[in-house]
Amino acid sequence: MKRNVLSVIAGAVFATGLVMAQGAGSAAPQTAQKAPEAAVTGCVIQGSSATVFILDGARLNPQDQNEKAKTYVLVAAAEDLQFKNHLNHEVRVTGVAEAKTPPTPPAGQKVAEKDLPKLTAQGVTMVADRCTTSTR
Repeated sequence: MKRNVLSVIAGAVFATGLVMAQGAGSAAPQTAQKAPEAAVTGCVIQGSSATVFILDGARLNPQDQNEKAKTYVLVAAAEDLQFKNHLNHEVRVTGVAEAKTPPTPPAGQKVAEKDLPKLTAQGVTMVADRCTTSTR
C-alpha cells in the first residue's frame, strides 16, 4: 500500500512538471532582434573564388586609426551589387554585419575565410580607386 501511494505521488509530481514545461513552451516566441544597419569603409579584395569578395580593413570611421579594423565576407543583398567592379578599390558599404568574432589565427597566418563574419551589403560606393585600408 505504501508503495502504491509513493507511486501515485511520484506520478503526480512528474505530470505537474510536464504540464508546467509545456505551458512555458507555449508562450509566444520572442522575435529575434535585427542587427542595425551600418556603413563601413574598407578595401574590396578577391576571396577564394571568382564569386567571393572580402571587405578588408573595414572601419566605421576610416580616419580613426585607433579603431580596430575588421574583415568581412561580402554578401550582396541585391543582384545589382557588382563587387568585382570595385576590386582593389576603397569603398563605403552600407549593410548589416554579423556580430561574429573570428578566432585568432596562429602567428603569421590569416583567419580562414569560412570563419569571417558576413556583411550583407545593401549599397556600395567607391571612395578611392585604390586601396589604402587593406590589412591582408
